Formats: sequence, C-alpha cells, structure tokens
Amino acid sequence: MRVLKLIMEYSFSKAVPVLKQGGVIIYPTETCYGLGADATNPFAIRKVYKLKKRGFDRLLSVIVASKDMIARYAELNPHAEELMNRFMPGPLTLIVRNKLFPEILCGETVGFRISSHPVAHELVSKFGKPVTATSANISGDPNPYECPQLRGVDYRICIGKLKEMPSSTVYDTIEKRVLRQGLIII
Repeated sequence: MRVLKLIMEYSFSKAVPVLKQGGVIIYPTETCYGLGADATNPFAIRKVYKLKKRGFDRLLSVIVASKDMIARYAELNPHAEELMNRFMPGPLTLIVRNKLFPEILCGETVGFRISSHPVAHELVSKFGKPVTATSANISGDPNPYECPQLRGVDYRICIGKLKEMPSSTVYDTIEKRVLRQGLIII
C-alpha cells in the first residue's frame, strides 16, 4: 500500500505541473480513462479538442474536487445541490449555469461531477482547479478502459485496465431532464 501511495504521489508531482503549464494528461476515472486539461485555460482546452478530433460544437464537462470549487465557476441551483448531496462523488454529471469557464469549454452552461475515483479526485484536489472530463479517445471511438496512447498527450497516469463501466449520467438541472442515461437513475 505504501508503494502504491508513493507511485501516486510521484504521478501527481508530474501531472500537476503539466496541467499548470497548459498541457494535457490522461488519467483514470470511475467510468474510463479521461483526457484532462486546465478547464480554465482556453489554449489547453483547444488541445483537448484537437487530440480528440472533436468539433467545437460538442462541449466538454469538468471534474471538481468539491461543491466549493464548482461554486466559484458556476451557479448552483437548489436542485443541483440536492443531487450533489445524494449522488456525488460518483458518475453523475450535472448541468448548471456557467459563470467563469471559457466559452470554448462549455458556453452558457457547464457539466460537472465530483469523481468517485480516488486518482481523479486527488488529482483535481492537488491541482486546485477544475479539470476537463472527457474520455481519452478519438471522438466517436469506444471508451478507453486501458491507458490509451493518444499522440500529443504530455503525461499519463496509467493504473492498468479499468473496470468497464457505462458513461456518467448527464442531467440538466435547469431543464430538469436526463441528457444521457448512465448508472445513476434520476
């Protein structure tokens, strides 16, 4: 256990500076491997779109460490707070109104979740800001459960094969409707 903790601390000591410098990393989440960048840096976000070969019309979501962190960047409504208290951390992405995120990331609304995966959660905690939360694959390809080898990624936190899980449930707390059904039923 101590060896695993040392390995993870080493990974965070490499990944966090990459994020701070506008780089892109791969990291494990509770649903699959994710492609992470500083969700407040438009240049880093552009890199994510380019690596995924994804159109700018398909917005990105973020992971955050806490309710306090998302409240700095987005407007939490009572419905979002209720769902956060019931289901987070976990595979639930909630759509709320954007306050401070760059338009290239999300436009007027933003999707966020608090990851239940210990590596993803600790990564965003150590970074201190939201991180993009999109699968680490070419847009349209299957979710990656083994650490992908996308070209152009600056650092990888690979922990082996992940358990195959459905994508997170995406729920719009403004319109009060499910946009994508995952494990969590609302």
